[in-house]
Amino acid sequence: METIVSQSADDLAEALHDIGGVMECVVLKTCNRLELYTATDDREITRTGLEQLVNKYVPFDCDRNLVQFLSGTDSIRHLMRVSSGLESMMMGEDQIQSQVKEAFENAESKGTVGPTLSLVFRKAISVGKKVRTITRVNKGCVSIGSAAVELAEKKLGSLRGKTVLIIGAGEMATLIAKHLSGKGPDAVFVSNRTYARAVELAWVLNGKAIRFESLEDFMARSDVVLCATSANHMILERRHVEPAMSKRGEKRMMIIDVSFPRNVSQEVRDIPGVDLCDLSDLNEVAEENLERRRKEVFNAERIVKDELELLNARMEEMEAADLIRTVHVKYQSIKKREVGKALNRLRSGEKAEVVMEDLATVLVNRFLADPTAAVKSASRQGDGGLLRSTKELFALEEVGDVSAGKDEKA
Repeated sequence: METIVSQSADDLAEALHDIGGVMECVVLKTCNRLELYTATDDREITRTGLEQLVNKYVPFDCDRNLVQFLSGTDSIRHLMRVSSGLESMMMGEDQIQSQVKEAFENAESKGTVGPTLSLVFRKAISVGKKVRTITRVNKGCVSIGSAAVELAEKKLGSLRGKTVLIIGAGEMATLIAKHLSGKGPDAVFVSNRTYARAVELAWVLNGKAIRFESLEDFMARSDVVLCATSANHMILERRHVEPAMSKRGEKRMMIIDVSFPRNVSQEVRDIPGVDLCDLSDLNEVAEENLERRRKEVFNAERIVKDELELLNARMEEMEAADLIRTVHVKYQSIKKREVGKALNRLRSGEKAEVVMEDLATVLVNRFLADPTAAVKSASRQGDGGLLRSTKELFALEEVGDVSAGKDEKA
């Protein structure tokens, strides 16, 4: 059955934009999440349209945790947490922040964002950067592939200028290669039983592919050997490693076995100058780093909370600004019309004092007509809240204080 995740971000954005009430929209689509963000002038109609869109691809009789609807402040808080890596499967991961930025920029280029989502997404991206700068929520590798590289750096001080040999060219070896990128090794060799696969991975690393039968020769030149194959037997045994170490003199060699089952014999540990680490060591490194990240969540959450309050205040100011602008447009229109009438009367020779007095009276009456009607209606309906708001809006308490002062003097 076709699912919503198979749809392109552009197709989904187009479908979103057609939903009633939707003024702006952004589609965030990654390998394990799909999020649809909208700014609407009719929440109920848009909610119904979103349900129909999602239900077209994901039936609501499936796991209900699969689909969540958030609105208002909850949705903004969620986006900030997503951008900060707090909603990721790997706590604090960095990639999601660039994905949020790409989603926003794509929507911007398509013309589907306006002032509301522009403000929200820019703030979320900014919060993600702030969380990663101030806290350590994204520090320390928490995957086996990244932990292998981190462990090698910890033991050797740095991989810069070192020679690395990767045995294997499958998924895990590729992940390790990704984390090796930018670490500055002097040379990287890749060996695999299928030579063509070794060539592919070596090309990505700007390294050199070597034949599997030449493994021992290149092992003698390597400071770090990363073994990551899917073989169910030993790839490196004592008889393979000892000859290589005899050629290295006093230079140590670090062997990291990330294979499951193990591909490096435990007897290799007994060879002088060899440091052997396996999955148990890597899991320990990854778990320590993950625990450190978890401890940083409180600080990250506090940043999200503070920034959300600032954004809400900014959005309320925007809403007030829009309202004030509308009020000004309305009453400027009235002023323009009445001033025009007054000028015509002056040109016809009427006395200026009479015209100005009439103009002032008309403007006061026109400006207060709607508020007066609303206050009378509120009074008839017993709406004390509106009456109190009117006093505050027109600063009538101050007028009352001044009047009282005059009475006392009298």
